[in-house]
Amino acid sequence: MEEKKTISKVIPEGELNCIWVDAGLVSYKLCDRNFECDECPFDQVMRQKSIPASATRAGKPAQGAAGSKARTRQDSMLDVIRGIFAGPLSMKPPSDRMYTRGHVWLKETVPNTFQVGIDHFVAGLLEGVGSIVLPKPGTSTFKDNPCAWMTCEEGTIAVQSPLDGKVKCVNPEVMESIAIVRRDPYGAGWFAELSCSDKSQAACFDASAMESISREQFTGLKQNLIMEFDALPASLGVTLMDGGIRPRNLKDLLGTSRYVSFLETLFSGTR
Repeated sequence: MEEKKTISKVIPEGELNCIWVDAGLVSYKLCDRNFECDECPFDQVMRQKSIPASATRAGKPAQGAAGSKARTRQDSMLDVIRGIFAGPLSMKPPSDRMYTRGHVWLKETVPNTFQVGIDHFVAGLLEGVGSIVLPKPGTSTFKDNPCAWMTCEEGTIAVQSPLDGKVKCVNPEVMESIAIVRRDPYGAGWFAELSCSDKSQAACFDASAMESISREQFTGLKQNLIMEFDALPASLGVTLMDGGIRPRNLKDLLGTSRYVSFLETLFSGTR
């Protein structure tokens, strides 16, 4: 009797699903470009196929001045989305500190004393945040509990403490101007200094691991936004009901509620 052979599907360790798999439009495909979707031929083909029927005529792109103008506005919107994420994705976090999944960095300045702040991935998206509230010196902090708050129209967004400790001092400059955090998150934009006798409690990542986590998060968001806006009927204009105003930042693109929800998820470390 002929022996039956079992064929098993081998899944590479640490595989990265293509963003189109997560979108539910492809059943299985691995990403071999580290989410550099703008340079991926497969992504270009898929986005061409996702052009809505309302923007085509008998399988051909809309013709005439109106159709051309509408697609030009749509293409302009896609360029804005890519531009928002170009900066964060092109930079690498410094290797002289550790990072939490909630995008908080900590650097030991003297034994058992840590300077903390937020990484450049989220700092570059804070245009919609009005101010930062920091705890008073002498206040105790607890790992995975709020140690700072960002205020915006929808309320406050909590930044989680990376460890149990006590606040030695805070940076008053970031409370006066959040622009400092956006401009220099690893230097002048630090939040506070925490004293901690047991630094081993902090579940942190090195710069390389944090870069991979953040790249996956932000590339996924960028591609989801591209697919969302690329699928809109061109006749609706660049930003739907906003009268065609060109968006300047992530808050303009998502709207206040979605923007706040996205930041809350990032800072919670659950995304």
